[in-house]
Amino acid sequence: MPPKRTTCPFHQSGICRKGDRCNMLHIGPPGAAQVSPAQSNSNRRAGQAAANDTSNSGNASTAGMPPNACKAFWTTGECESMFSCRFRHVKAGASTQEQEPLPPPRVALNNDDVADVSNPFTGALPGAALTPTQAHNRIRVYLRHDYVFRRSDDYYTFVSILQSANPQNNTWFIKDGQEFLQLMGDPSGNGIRRIQEVLAHQNVSAEADLGRNTLSFQRGYLPVLAYLSSEFVIRSTIQTNVKYVKRFKPTGHSDNLTTLIRNLVRWLNQWGTAICSSRYTFTDSIVDLPVDQRQHTVDQLKKSIKPLVDLIERSEATTRRVRQDPRRPAERDPVARQKGYLLQMQLTYQPPGELREGGPQHENDHASIKDIRIVPPHSELVSTAPTYLPGNVGGAPHHLPSESMERLLDIQFRLLREELIAPIRASIGAILDDLAKPPNEKTVLSELIKNNGGLYKCEQDRDSIRFSLYTDAKFGLMACDRRGISVELDFDAPPGDARHKTQAKRTTYWESVGKKRLTQGGLVALIWKVDGGPLRVYLGVISSSFKDLLESTKKQEKRVKVRVSFFDAEVELRILRRLQKSQMGRKETMILIESPAMFESVRPFLETLKAQEPTSIPFSDYLPLFDSGDLSQIRVAPPAYVHPQFNFDLSSLFDRPRDLLLRPHDPNSVARARTILRQKSRLDDTQAEAMVDALTSEVSLIQGNGKGIEILRVLIANKIRPILLIAFTNHALDNIIVRVLEKNITDQIVRLGSRSADETVAELSLDNILMNANKARRDRASGRAYAEMKRAEEAMKDFMNEIIGEKSRPVQLDNYLLSQYPLHHTELHNPPSWIQELFDQSKHDHDYKHSNRQNQPKSLVDFWREGGDLAFITYTTPKAGSGSSSSPSAGGGTGRDKNRGAARSDTAANDANPIPAMDRKTWSDARQSFFEKICGSRDIPPPPTTNRSVDQLLQDHEIWNMSKGERDRLNIRLNQGMLEGTQQEQLEEFERLKERHREVSVEWKEIQDKSKLEVLANAVIIGCTTNGAAKLTELLRSVAPRVLLVEEAGQVLEAHILASLVPSIQHMILIGDPLQLRPTIESYQLSADNPGIGQVYQLDRSLMERLSSSGLRMSRLDVQRRMRPEVSELIRCTLYPSLIDNDTVKARPSIRGMAKDVFFLDHRHGEGGAGEESVSKTNTFEVNMIKDLVLHLLRQGAYTETGDIVVLCAYLGQLVKIRKALAGEVMTVVDERDAAQLVDHRDEDDVAGIFEATVQQVKISSRV
Repeated sequence: MPPKRTTCPFHQSGICRKGDRCNMLHIGPPGAAQVSPAQSNSNRRAGQAAANDTSNSGNASTAGMPPNACKAFWTTGECESMFSCRFRHVKAGASTQEQEPLPPPRVALNNDDVADVSNPFTGALPGAALTPTQAHNRIRVYLRHDYVFRRSDDYYTFVSILQSANPQNNTWFIKDGQEFLQLMGDPSGNGIRRIQEVLAHQNVSAEADLGRNTLSFQRGYLPVLAYLSSEFVIRSTIQTNVKYVKRFKPTGHSDNLTTLIRNLVRWLNQWGTAICSSRYTFTDSIVDLPVDQRQHTVDQLKKSIKPLVDLIERSEATTRRVRQDPRRPAERDPVARQKGYLLQMQLTYQPPGELREGGPQHENDHASIKDIRIVPPHSELVSTAPTYLPGNVGGAPHHLPSESMERLLDIQFRLLREELIAPIRASIGAILDDLAKPPNEKTVLSELIKNNGGLYKCEQDRDSIRFSLYTDAKFGLMACDRRGISVELDFDAPPGDARHKTQAKRTTYWESVGKKRLTQGGLVALIWKVDGGPLRVYLGVISSSFKDLLESTKKQEKRVKVRVSFFDAEVELRILRRLQKSQMGRKETMILIESPAMFESVRPFLETLKAQEPTSIPFSDYLPLFDSGDLSQIRVAPPAYVHPQFNFDLSSLFDRPRDLLLRPHDPNSVARARTILRQKSRLDDTQAEAMVDALTSEVSLIQGNGKGIEILRVLIANKIRPILLIAFTNHALDNIIVRVLEKNITDQIVRLGSRSADETVAELSLDNILMNANKARRDRASGRAYAEMKRAEEAMKDFMNEIIGEKSRPVQLDNYLLSQYPLHHTELHNPPSWIQELFDQSKHDHDYKHSNRQNQPKSLVDFWREGGDLAFITYTTPKAGSGSSSSPSAGGGTGRDKNRGAARSDTAANDANPIPAMDRKTWSDARQSFFEKICGSRDIPPPPTTNRSVDQLLQDHEIWNMSKGERDRLNIRLNQGMLEGTQQEQLEEFERLKERHREVSVEWKEIQDKSKLEVLANAVIIGCTTNGAAKLTELLRSVAPRVLLVEEAGQVLEAHILASLVPSIQHMILIGDPLQLRPTIESYQLSADNPGIGQVYQLDRSLMERLSSSGLRMSRLDVQRRMRPEVSELIRCTLYPSLIDNDTVKARPSIRGMAKDVFFLDHRHGEGGAGEESVSKTNTFEVNMIKDLVLHLLRQGAYTETGDIVVLCAYLGQLVKIRKALAGEVMTVVDERDAAQLVDHRDEDDVAGIFEATVQQVKISSRV
């Protein structure tokens, strides 16, 4: 009799290749996981049977359901658990062919496949078109703990399942891809292990005709690499799982990763050379394409793998630098046009951090920006050593390789961080200088403390230092929510209307300055000094809203409350201790100072620059700082999505129907398109040139404004999406989106951010779209993450309550006694019998209250230090008129009930129902009865009255014989010792809980981002400001935009654009004018306008200006449609010699009531207000003249709309004078940025008046 065979698990999973030759049983169709009839009932696990019970034969919905199938999927076709479900997904009524269709035939690649170079082999391998359900059923066998790959075909089948998970497979949606990634990336599963086993295969070859134990590079490796670089992985919002896939490193010694990458390069070169040759030997679908398309695909694959090579080489170069000489900068060839300041920098150069001779200057001084904390710690804030700032020009000394993206990121991060930190550091330095002076010396700080705060003003090293200072800060309650931990700070309101007696005046003041004072997200510093202790500086951001600020000012006349989130766990723990009762009453100085920098508007850029992998940033051929400073000879390639046969359809640029194709790789096609666009399209000549340049260059610069709309039209018409549209201001962004909608280019637009003033655009905001969308069924993962976050919050709240002392302080003190003073601990827990009886009664008596305490003592520690025993044996004469006494109740009751009444302390006066007073005789009788029963004697022990020192008390362990004063002193000493001994332990626990809370909050947010990603995945245009792009970098990285178009690029900091360059960007178009306004920064030291050291840093030089000044081709729009000819003539002679006036501006009417449309007035009336105490200049003659001229223009009747008349002032002081002069005649509107500067540079007494509206006095209905 032949042996009984077992069931084939591969057949059950649908992947057995032996077929009839298999020695195991094949039961049922492939993929139908079955067992023998004898085992069909006994092999089901109890848990599965309970969760997936199909035993009820009367249930029609499960009739015919195969064993081990998911009941939910069988009946509904859906399963909430998706890939995490342990049952097979089979739908009722579906045929075997539908459940497990045959693999599609191998087909040749088309142009769309070649264009999608991130995954050029989609559909080329068997199994590459599996549905999510089929992938779910087939992948399970590979995730078993005991699974082993036995031959190359096993590897190929596994990777074909991975290859099915891609957006080109139209049966997969984003949610399916995310679920599959979670399954494969689960660190507790085996998905990562299987991928490791593929990539760590010993025998890999790019040759044809391989054996069964040799893995084909193109069939085994490329599909895995394609999956890891697919949109489902790259666009994932689940960073907590995908990081395990992205950070793959084979097991073994540390050189494995380097060897793997070098082998990848070798295999790719061999394969690429072979398939591009005329005599190829591969059976590969790519060989059916023309040679130029094959070569393009290979080039793009090489370009994709180049970042990995750069990463390895950079790591090896860093190791060599450290081994050679970490203190000495590398030698550099001098640049031919190098200026004197570069020579000076070379002579005085010291590298940062551990590379510096003598070592780091403080704890936050590091060579790598990844190690630098964005928020400076105390040691950095008080350091007098100069900050390491690298030069932002080619040839400047630097510790990183020249002409590298790594160096560029380092420079931009350090300079932008200095722009953020320098003001608060200078403010702290000024305060410390004042504190270091003799106490009797008059300082700016001493005067401000005397006046309860105000504006700190001084001059230091030619710099004007101005910041708001708030005095007498006090701590309130701490809170923990999903935004983190924050503490309430209460401090003096600044002088002036902020302290006005009337609520209306205080409200008006804060509404006037609310955008620059105590703003949510603003950076503040707490300077905290305890008498006799060291001074510490802690930074934080204001977490409360402007509404909260107004509410606090309404309730308090002279105080203000805000909530602050500090960055260091140290200060949060210190605040918790400060809130303990034992710490109350300590003399200390706490000052809050406010930085003019808006921390939350800069932080996202710094975090992105710090986290960016240099090799992931696109356009590395153009963006680094080149030593030569010359990009004029560099050829800019077409966008990566443009393959050799790709054509742009330009028919949308003609008013009349006409076909025109532009093939970027064909010079003849490009030249023909330029000619026809100039002659026949609605574009003028320079616009036509700019259009062709933009479409044929992966990095395009366009000087001028107005044709970003037409570029968007062409890109969208050619299905190039998604497009990331960035503008410098919300106003400019809204204008572009409105024009796109008006011209019917697309309505698939999502705007990031909520600060849109246009109602139509506001409806397109991501928040509103999500709010208006139908509520989907609640995701289990979201519910679990939210519950986990709430548990983390509760754990943190419990810990904070323990530190404050309401719960575990007695336990902590008891443990401290046990470890440090065991004799005292023994005596404490073995009190005299009468004290033990009193304590036992106090625990059971709900009406019992000790002196100065509202609750019953929780432990003997409480009872001892509060003197419950002493209060019992000490008679206190009741106060006249009081309804209570320290005497016990003389009421009836015997035994325990009577003695319980005798155990009440002298705080019974606080009770709602006070005990009647007792005379001394009644009190004595009650006590004597108590002691007679407990001790056998009627003698009442005398209360101790000794007054020994703490050192003596530490030597005497009889702690129950100590007086109340002695107990208080000993308790303070024990508390101090306990806090010192547990401080580090508590800090570590606090940081652990804080990090746990952060992790679960991030996980919950990532799950919420799933719904955002689903919305953004359908968008053609994603619009945002530079700030919005930086705040949502991870989300944008998941969306994977292909085009970045930046309007007003000349006003955008280079760091902002670098932070927006997610790896998927293949086409960058910068539109603006580098000859006009530069980006705005606060630090003159870092500005290109500074003729000295600023020429080295040039932080306010935009990327557009740097690239164009280096010679990179920049298109120019020469036809202007804004200025009348008299105005354009002024700049034609200086900046734009080829500027042409469009006919529309030539026909504009002259200004009514004026002899000339443009004129200049020269006068001899001197300026005023430029004294030592003044912050700006004024000119009274000009103020009166402007007032009369404005009124004259208004009387013409043609200029009465808002914005018809604009008055530009060179000085802030003049702006104030003009506004006051016009206040009685017209309503004036001050620009937001001017208003912000006025708040910074005017005394507080003037601020509220500057911004108060005066509409009640308007004589002419108009605004200026």
